[in-house]
Amino acid sequence: MIKKIGIDELKPGMYLSGLEKEGAAGVIFFVNNILVDGEGDIRRFIESGYRSAYVDIEEELPAPLPPVPIDEPRSKEPEKTEAVEEAGIIADAQTLTEPPAPPEEEGPAAVDRVDFHEAVKEAKEIRREAQDLVRGFMANVRMGKEIEAGPINESVDRMVGSVFKNQDALASLARLKSFDDYTFAHSVNVSILAIAIGRQMGLDEGSLHDLGVGAILHDIGKMLIPEAILKKPGPLSDAEYAEIKKHPMLGSEILLKTKGISDSSRHVSLHHHERFDGAGYGERISGEEIHVFARVAAVADTYDAMTSNRVYQKALLPEEALKKMYALRGKQFEPSLVERLVKCLGIYPIGTLVELNTGEMSVVRSLNRDHPLQPNVLMVFDKSGSRLPKPFEVDLKDEIGRWVVTSKDPGEFAPEIENLIA
Repeated sequence: MIKKIGIDELKPGMYLSGLEKEGAAGVIFFVNNILVDGEGDIRRFIESGYRSAYVDIEEELPAPLPPVPIDEPRSKEPEKTEAVEEAGIIADAQTLTEPPAPPEEEGPAAVDRVDFHEAVKEAKEIRREAQDLVRGFMANVRMGKEIEAGPINESVDRMVGSVFKNQDALASLARLKSFDDYTFAHSVNVSILAIAIGRQMGLDEGSLHDLGVGAILHDIGKMLIPEAILKKPGPLSDAEYAEIKKHPMLGSEILLKTKGISDSSRHVSLHHHERFDGAGYGERISGEEIHVFARVAAVADTYDAMTSNRVYQKALLPEEALKKMYALRGKQFEPSLVERLVKCLGIYPIGTLVELNTGEMSVVRSLNRDHPLQPNVLMVFDKSGSRLPKPFEVDLKDEIGRWVVTSKDPGEFAPEIENLIA
Protein backbone atom coordinates (compact mmCIF):
# COMPACT_ATOMS: atom_id res chain seq x y z
CA MET A 1 0.00 0.00 0.00
CA ILE A 2 1.26 3.49 -0.89
CA LYS A 3 1.17 6.04 1.91
CA LYS A 4 1.86 9.79 1.79
CA ILE A 5 4.11 11.11 4.58
CA GLY A 6 5.99 14.31 5.33
CA ILE A 7 9.56 14.37 4.12
CA ASP A 8 10.68 14.61 7.79
CA GLU A 9 9.03 11.23 8.44
CA LEU A 10 11.10 9.51 5.76
CA LYS A 11 13.53 6.99 7.27
CA PRO A 12 16.41 4.89 5.91
CA GLY A 13 15.15 1.47 4.85
CA MET A 14 11.84 2.77 3.48
CA TYR A 15 10.90 2.16 -0.14
CA LEU A 16 10.19 5.40 -1.93
CA SER A 17 7.53 5.43 -4.69
CA GLY A 18 7.25 9.16 -5.32
CA LEU A 19 8.06 12.71 -4.22
CA GLU A 20 6.10 15.95 -4.15
CA LYS A 21 7.16 19.57 -3.83
CA GLU A 22 5.02 22.03 -1.92
CA GLY A 23 2.63 23.80 -4.27
CA ALA A 24 3.64 21.63 -7.24
CA ALA A 25 0.98 20.67 -9.78
CA GLY A 26 1.70 16.96 -9.59
CA VAL A 27 3.53 14.14 -7.91
CA ILE A 28 6.69 12.63 -9.43
CA PHE A 29 6.31 8.86 -9.30
CA PHE A 30 9.27 6.59 -10.03
CA VAL A 31 9.35 3.61 -12.38
CA ASN A 32 10.89 1.46 -9.62
CA ASN A 33 10.48 1.82 -5.87
CA ILE A 34 13.75 3.25 -4.54
CA LEU A 35 15.30 2.07 -1.28
CA VAL A 36 16.26 5.00 0.95
CA ASP A 37 19.83 4.00 1.83
CA GLY A 38 20.66 6.62 4.47
CA GLU A 39 20.26 10.09 5.88
CA GLY A 40 22.23 11.49 2.94
CA ASP A 41 19.42 10.51 0.55
CA ILE A 42 16.84 12.21 2.77
CA ARG A 43 18.94 15.38 3.08
CA ARG A 44 19.28 15.47 -0.71
CA PHE A 45 15.49 15.33 -1.17
CA ILE A 46 14.95 18.10 1.37
CA GLU A 47 17.58 20.32 -0.26
CA SER A 48 15.84 19.77 -3.62
CA GLY A 49 12.62 21.22 -2.22
CA TYR A 50 10.57 18.05 -1.76
CA ARG A 51 8.12 18.25 1.17
CA SER A 52 6.11 15.00 0.88
CA ALA A 53 7.07 11.41 0.11
CA TYR A 54 5.04 8.44 -1.09
CA VAL A 55 6.29 5.21 0.47
CA ASP A 56 5.35 1.56 -0.02
CA ILE A 57 4.66 0.33 3.50
CA GLU A 58 4.11 -3.25 2.41
CA GLU A 59 7.07 -3.62 0.07
CA GLU A 60 7.56 -7.28 -0.81
CA LEU A 61 9.19 -9.17 -3.61
CA PRO A 62 6.70 -9.79 -6.43
CA ALA A 63 6.35 -13.26 -7.91
CA PRO A 64 8.55 -14.05 -10.92
CA LEU A 65 6.98 -13.57 -14.34
CA PRO A 66 5.62 -16.83 -15.76
CA PRO A 67 7.34 -18.42 -18.77
CA VAL A 68 6.45 -16.68 -22.00
CA PRO A 69 4.36 -18.89 -24.31
CA ILE A 70 5.35 -18.94 -27.98
CA ASP A 71 2.00 -20.28 -29.16
CA GLU A 72 0.35 -19.07 -32.33
CA PRO A 73 -2.48 -16.59 -31.65
CA ARG A 74 -6.20 -16.93 -32.48
CA SER A 75 -7.54 -15.40 -35.24
CA LYS A 76 -12.04 1.88 -33.29
CA GLU A 77 -10.04 3.71 -35.61
CA PRO A 78 -6.66 5.12 -34.48
CA GLU A 79 -5.22 8.57 -35.12
CA LYS A 80 -4.29 9.14 -38.74
CA THR A 81 -0.57 9.19 -38.04
CA GLU A 82 2.09 6.62 -37.21
CA ALA A 83 3.23 8.68 -34.22
CA VAL A 84 1.94 7.61 -30.81
CA GLU A 85 -0.65 9.95 -29.28
CA GLU A 86 0.51 12.41 -26.61
CA ALA A 87 0.42 11.10 -23.05
CA GLY A 88 1.82 11.76 -19.72
CA ILE A 89 7.89 5.94 -16.44
CA ILE A 90 7.08 9.52 -14.49
CA ALA A 91 3.65 11.06 -14.68
CA ASP A 92 1.87 13.76 -12.73
CA ALA A 93 -1.02 13.34 -10.33
CA GLN A 94 -3.50 14.57 -12.91
CA THR A 95 -2.89 11.55 -15.14
CA LEU A 96 -2.35 8.85 -12.50
CA THR A 97 -4.71 7.98 -9.68
CA GLU A 98 -2.01 5.86 -8.06
CA PRO A 99 1.71 5.25 -8.63
CA PRO A 100 2.64 2.70 -11.29
CA ALA A 101 3.58 -0.69 -9.90
CA PRO A 102 7.29 -1.52 -9.86
CA PRO A 103 8.46 -3.83 -12.65
CA GLU A 104 8.06 -7.50 -11.89
CA GLU A 105 11.15 -9.54 -11.11
CA GLU A 106 12.89 -11.23 -13.99
CA GLY A 107 14.40 -14.27 -12.27
CA PRO A 108 18.17 -14.84 -12.62
CA ALA A 109 19.92 -11.89 -14.23
CA ALA A 110 21.50 -12.34 -17.64
CA VAL A 111 25.26 -12.72 -17.38
CA ASP A 112 27.47 -11.05 -19.99
CA ARG A 113 30.18 -13.20 -21.52
CA VAL A 114 32.22 -10.32 -22.92
CA ASP A 115 33.12 -6.87 -21.58
CA PHE A 116 31.00 -4.03 -23.05
CA HIS A 117 33.93 -2.15 -24.58
CA GLU A 118 35.17 -5.28 -26.30
CA ALA A 119 31.72 -6.35 -27.48
CA VAL A 120 30.71 -2.96 -28.88
CA LYS A 121 33.41 -3.06 -31.55
CA GLU A 122 31.92 -6.22 -33.07
CA ALA A 123 28.39 -4.88 -32.52
CA LYS A 124 29.12 -1.83 -34.69
CA GLU A 125 30.08 -4.06 -37.61
CA ILE A 126 27.03 -6.28 -37.10
CA ARG A 127 24.70 -3.27 -37.13
CA ARG A 128 26.34 -1.74 -40.21
CA GLU A 129 26.08 -4.99 -42.18
CA ALA A 130 22.45 -5.45 -41.11
CA GLN A 131 21.58 -1.94 -42.26
CA ASP A 132 23.17 -2.56 -45.67
CA LEU A 133 21.22 -5.81 -45.90
CA VAL A 134 17.91 -4.07 -45.14
CA ARG A 135 18.64 -1.41 -47.74
CA GLY A 136 19.17 -4.16 -50.33
CA PHE A 137 16.14 -6.32 -49.67
CA MET A 138 13.80 -3.33 -49.38
CA ALA A 139 14.98 -2.09 -52.78
CA ASN A 140 14.36 -5.56 -54.20
CA VAL A 141 10.79 -5.66 -52.85
CA ARG A 142 10.07 -2.23 -54.31
CA MET A 143 11.25 -3.55 -57.70
CA GLY A 144 9.06 -6.65 -57.40
CA LYS A 145 11.89 -9.06 -56.63
CA GLU A 146 11.78 -11.86 -54.03
CA ILE A 147 13.54 -11.75 -50.65
CA GLU A 148 16.36 -14.18 -49.92
CA ALA A 149 15.92 -15.45 -46.37
CA GLY A 150 19.46 -16.86 -46.04
CA PRO A 151 21.36 -13.57 -45.55
CA ILE A 152 18.61 -12.26 -43.23
CA ASN A 153 18.81 -15.36 -41.03
CA GLU A 154 22.60 -15.09 -40.89
CA SER A 155 22.49 -11.39 -39.96
CA VAL A 156 19.95 -11.95 -37.19
CA ASP A 157 21.96 -14.90 -35.86
CA ARG A 158 24.88 -12.51 -35.44
CA MET A 159 22.65 -10.03 -33.58
CA VAL A 160 21.41 -12.73 -31.23
CA GLY A 161 24.98 -13.87 -30.63
CA SER A 162 26.02 -10.30 -29.85
CA VAL A 163 23.21 -9.84 -27.32
CA PHE A 164 24.22 -13.06 -25.56
CA LYS A 165 27.84 -11.90 -25.41
CA ASN A 166 26.87 -8.57 -23.89
CA GLN A 167 23.30 -7.38 -23.37
CA ASP A 168 24.18 -3.67 -23.71
CA ALA A 169 26.67 -3.43 -26.58
CA LEU A 170 24.32 -3.82 -29.55
CA ALA A 171 21.34 -2.15 -27.83
CA SER A 172 23.46 0.94 -27.09
CA LEU A 173 23.93 1.44 -30.85
CA ALA A 174 20.19 1.69 -31.45
CA ARG A 175 20.43 5.30 -30.27
CA LEU A 176 22.45 6.19 -33.40
CA LYS A 177 20.06 7.97 -35.73
CA SER A 178 20.27 9.23 -39.28
CA PHE A 179 17.36 11.11 -40.84
CA ASP A 180 18.36 10.09 -44.36
CA ASP A 181 18.65 6.39 -43.49
CA TYR A 182 15.63 6.23 -41.16
CA THR A 183 13.79 3.48 -43.06
CA PHE A 184 16.77 1.11 -43.01
CA ALA A 185 18.17 2.00 -39.58
CA HIS A 186 14.70 1.76 -38.02
CA SER A 187 14.19 -1.84 -39.11
CA VAL A 188 17.59 -2.80 -37.68
CA ASN A 189 17.00 -0.89 -34.44
CA VAL A 190 13.61 -2.53 -33.94
CA SER A 191 15.22 -5.93 -34.39
CA ILE A 192 18.00 -5.07 -31.92
CA LEU A 193 15.58 -3.77 -29.30
CA ALA A 194 13.18 -6.68 -29.76
CA ILE A 195 16.02 -9.20 -29.28
CA ALA A 196 17.18 -7.31 -26.17
CA ILE A 197 13.66 -7.39 -24.70
CA GLY A 198 13.37 -11.07 -25.62
CA ARG A 199 16.57 -11.83 -23.75
CA GLN A 200 15.11 -10.10 -20.69
CA MET A 201 12.09 -12.38 -21.08
CA GLY A 202 14.32 -15.45 -20.97
CA LEU A 203 13.65 -16.59 -24.55
CA ASP A 204 16.04 -19.20 -25.97
CA GLU A 205 18.27 -18.46 -28.95
CA GLY A 206 15.92 -20.09 -31.47
CA SER A 207 12.98 -17.97 -30.31
CA LEU A 208 15.14 -14.84 -30.27
CA HIS A 209 16.15 -15.62 -33.86
CA ASP A 210 12.52 -15.81 -35.05
CA LEU A 211 11.66 -12.65 -33.10
CA GLY A 212 14.63 -10.79 -34.59
CA VAL A 213 13.83 -11.91 -38.14
CA GLY A 214 10.22 -10.80 -37.77
CA ALA A 215 11.30 -7.46 -36.35
CA ILE A 216 13.84 -6.67 -39.06
CA LEU A 217 11.14 -7.45 -41.65
CA HIS A 218 8.24 -5.81 -39.79
CA ASP A 219 7.85 -2.89 -42.22
CA ILE A 220 8.58 -4.78 -45.43
CA GLY A 221 5.00 -4.17 -46.64
CA LYS A 222 5.66 -0.42 -46.75
CA MET A 223 7.78 -0.97 -49.83
CA LEU A 224 4.51 -1.56 -51.70
CA ILE A 225 3.04 1.77 -50.48
CA PRO A 226 3.66 4.88 -52.66
CA GLU A 227 6.66 6.86 -51.39
CA ALA A 228 4.67 10.09 -51.64
CA ILE A 229 2.43 8.80 -48.87
CA LEU A 230 5.24 7.40 -46.72
CA LYS A 231 7.22 10.66 -46.84
CA LYS A 232 4.32 13.11 -46.66
CA PRO A 233 5.26 15.80 -44.09
CA GLY A 234 1.68 16.72 -43.17
CA PRO A 235 -1.42 14.86 -41.95
CA LEU A 236 -2.65 12.00 -44.10
CA SER A 237 -6.01 12.07 -45.81
CA ASP A 238 -8.50 9.29 -45.08
CA ALA A 239 -7.59 7.61 -48.38
CA GLU A 240 -3.84 7.88 -47.71
CA TYR A 241 -4.22 6.50 -44.21
CA ALA A 242 -6.24 3.60 -45.58
CA GLU A 243 -3.28 2.83 -47.86
CA ILE A 244 -0.82 2.97 -44.93
CA LYS A 245 -2.95 0.52 -42.96
CA LYS A 246 -2.49 -2.08 -45.70
CA HIS A 247 1.23 -2.53 -45.06
CA PRO A 248 0.99 -5.18 -42.29
CA MET A 249 -1.07 -7.49 -44.50
CA LEU A 250 1.08 -6.74 -47.56
CA GLY A 251 4.20 -7.59 -45.57
CA SER A 252 2.67 -10.80 -44.27
CA GLU A 253 1.80 -11.85 -47.83
CA ILE A 254 5.40 -11.21 -48.96
CA LEU A 255 6.77 -13.30 -46.10
CA LEU A 256 4.25 -16.09 -46.67
CA LYS A 257 5.83 -16.55 -50.12
CA THR A 258 9.39 -16.37 -48.79
CA LYS A 259 11.04 -19.70 -48.02
CA GLY A 260 12.93 -19.85 -44.72
CA ILE A 261 10.72 -17.42 -42.78
CA SER A 262 8.76 -18.95 -39.87
CA ASP A 263 5.10 -18.25 -39.13
CA SER A 264 6.18 -16.75 -35.80
CA SER A 265 8.32 -14.21 -37.65
CA ARG A 266 5.52 -13.48 -40.12
CA HIS A 267 3.15 -12.61 -37.27
CA VAL A 268 5.38 -9.67 -36.38
CA SER A 269 4.76 -8.07 -39.76
CA LEU A 270 1.06 -8.92 -39.64
CA HIS A 271 0.29 -7.70 -36.12
CA HIS A 272 2.86 -5.07 -35.08
CA HIS A 273 0.22 -2.30 -35.35
CA GLU A 274 -2.33 -4.16 -33.25
CA ARG A 275 -2.76 -2.64 -29.79
CA PHE A 276 -3.16 -4.36 -26.45
CA ASP A 277 -6.60 -2.80 -25.92
CA GLY A 278 -7.77 -3.67 -29.45
CA ALA A 279 -7.55 -0.12 -30.80
CA GLY A 280 -4.87 -0.83 -33.41
CA TYR A 281 -5.20 -1.89 -37.02
CA GLY A 282 -4.73 -5.02 -39.05
CA GLU A 283 -7.13 -7.65 -37.79
CA ARG A 284 -8.28 -5.58 -34.76
CA ILE A 285 -7.26 -8.18 -32.22
CA SER A 286 -6.19 -7.51 -28.63
CA GLY A 287 -4.31 -8.81 -25.59
CA GLU A 288 -2.91 -12.30 -25.90
CA GLU A 289 -4.65 -12.79 -29.23
CA ILE A 290 -1.70 -10.79 -30.57
CA HIS A 291 1.33 -13.03 -31.02
CA VAL A 292 3.87 -12.36 -28.26
CA PHE A 293 6.55 -11.50 -30.85
CA ALA A 294 4.29 -8.83 -32.33
CA ARG A 295 3.63 -7.44 -28.84
CA VAL A 296 7.38 -7.16 -28.27
CA ALA A 297 7.97 -5.60 -31.69
CA ALA A 298 5.24 -3.01 -31.11
CA VAL A 299 7.12 -1.72 -28.05
CA ALA A 300 10.47 -1.67 -29.88
CA ASP A 301 8.93 -0.10 -33.00
CA THR A 302 7.24 2.73 -31.09
CA TYR A 303 10.27 3.56 -28.94
CA ASP A 304 12.63 3.80 -31.91
CA ALA A 305 10.12 5.83 -33.94
CA MET A 306 9.53 8.29 -31.09
CA THR A 307 13.27 8.84 -30.55
CA SER A 308 13.99 9.40 -34.27
CA ASN A 309 13.63 12.52 -36.40
CA ARG A 310 10.98 11.89 -39.05
CA VAL A 311 9.34 13.97 -41.75
CA TYR A 312 6.40 14.79 -39.47
CA GLN A 313 7.98 14.50 -36.02
CA LYS A 314 11.01 15.78 -34.11
CA ALA A 315 12.76 13.12 -32.05
CA LEU A 316 11.94 12.89 -28.36
CA LEU A 317 14.65 12.44 -25.75
CA PRO A 318 14.76 8.86 -24.42
CA GLU A 319 13.10 9.50 -21.06
CA GLU A 320 10.39 11.59 -22.72
CA ALA A 321 9.52 8.67 -24.99
CA LEU A 322 9.56 6.24 -22.08
CA LYS A 323 7.26 8.49 -20.04
CA LYS A 324 4.70 8.47 -22.82
CA MET A 325 4.97 4.74 -23.39
CA TYR A 326 4.78 4.00 -19.67
CA ALA A 327 1.52 5.95 -19.46
CA LEU A 328 0.12 3.84 -22.31
CA ARG A 329 0.77 0.47 -20.62
CA GLY A 330 -2.33 -1.70 -20.81
CA LYS A 331 -3.70 0.46 -23.62
CA GLN A 332 -1.33 0.40 -26.55
CA PHE A 333 1.21 -1.97 -25.02
CA GLU A 334 1.43 -5.02 -22.79
CA PRO A 335 2.50 -3.51 -19.43
CA SER A 336 5.30 -5.94 -18.60
CA LEU A 337 6.96 -5.38 -21.99
CA VAL A 338 7.31 -1.62 -21.47
CA GLU A 339 8.89 -2.37 -18.11
CA ARG A 340 11.29 -4.80 -19.76
CA LEU A 341 12.27 -2.12 -22.29
CA VAL A 342 13.12 0.17 -19.36
CA LYS A 343 15.11 -2.68 -17.81
CA CYS A 344 17.05 -3.15 -21.07
CA LEU A 345 17.83 0.49 -21.79
CA GLY A 346 17.54 2.24 -18.45
CA ILE A 347 15.75 5.55 -18.10
CA TYR A 348 18.88 7.13 -19.56
CA PRO A 349 20.31 4.72 -22.18
CA ILE A 350 24.04 4.28 -22.71
CA GLY A 351 25.35 7.23 -24.70
CA THR A 352 22.77 9.71 -23.39
CA LEU A 353 24.06 13.20 -22.56
CA VAL A 354 22.70 14.10 -19.11
CA GLU A 355 22.76 17.19 -16.93
CA LEU A 356 23.43 16.71 -13.22
CA ASN A 357 22.01 18.77 -10.36
CA THR A 358 25.47 20.37 -10.01
CA GLY A 359 25.26 21.81 -13.53
CA GLU A 360 27.88 19.36 -14.77
CA MET A 361 27.27 17.45 -17.99
CA SER A 362 28.08 13.78 -18.43
CA VAL A 363 27.55 10.86 -20.80
CA VAL A 364 25.94 7.62 -19.59
CA ARG A 365 28.67 4.96 -19.75
CA SER A 366 26.86 1.95 -18.26
CA LEU A 367 23.58 1.08 -16.56
CA ASN A 368 22.72 0.28 -12.96
CA ARG A 369 19.74 -1.99 -13.59
CA ASP A 370 18.64 -2.00 -9.95
CA HIS A 371 18.91 1.81 -9.88
CA PRO A 372 17.76 2.99 -13.34
CA LEU A 373 17.84 6.67 -12.34
CA GLN A 374 21.46 6.39 -11.17
CA PRO A 375 23.67 5.22 -14.07
CA ASN A 376 27.45 5.14 -14.28
CA VAL A 377 28.48 8.29 -16.14
CA LEU A 378 31.54 9.84 -17.75
CA MET A 379 31.98 13.46 -16.65
CA VAL A 380 32.78 15.64 -19.68
CA PHE A 381 31.75 19.26 -18.89
CA ASP A 382 32.09 21.17 -15.61
CA LYS A 383 29.31 23.30 -14.10
CA SER A 384 30.45 26.35 -16.08
CA GLY A 385 30.07 24.43 -19.34
CA SER A 386 33.82 24.08 -19.94
CA ARG A 387 35.12 20.84 -21.40
CA LEU A 388 37.08 18.82 -18.85
CA PRO A 389 40.69 18.15 -19.95
CA LYS A 390 40.30 14.49 -18.98
CA PRO A 391 36.86 12.83 -18.57
CA PHE A 392 36.41 10.66 -15.48
CA GLU A 393 33.85 8.06 -14.42
CA VAL A 394 31.34 8.49 -11.60
CA ASP A 395 28.88 5.83 -10.38
CA LEU A 396 25.85 7.89 -9.38
CA LYS A 397 24.41 5.18 -7.12
CA ASP A 398 27.41 5.75 -4.85
CA GLU A 399 27.10 9.55 -4.97
CA ILE A 400 25.16 11.64 -2.45
CA GLY A 401 25.74 15.04 -3.99
CA ARG A 402 25.20 14.24 -7.66
CA TRP A 403 22.13 13.00 -9.51
CA VAL A 404 20.63 13.29 -12.99
CA VAL A 405 18.26 16.19 -13.54
CA THR A 406 17.46 15.62 -17.21
CA SER A 407 18.89 14.43 -20.50
CA LYS A 408 20.00 16.82 -23.21
CA ASP A 409 20.13 16.91 -26.99
CA PRO A 410 23.84 16.32 -27.70
CA GLY A 411 23.78 18.49 -30.83
CA GLU A 412 27.26 18.92 -32.30
CA PHE A 413 28.69 16.80 -29.48
CA ALA A 414 26.91 13.66 -30.76
CA PRO A 415 29.75 12.32 -32.96
CA GLU A 416 32.13 12.38 -29.98
CA ILE A 417 29.82 10.38 -27.71
CA GLU A 418 30.24 7.17 -29.68
CA ASN A 419 34.01 7.30 -29.12
CA LEU A 420 33.59 8.15 -25.44
CA ILE A 421 31.44 5.15 -24.58
CA ALA A 422 33.42 2.72 -26.75
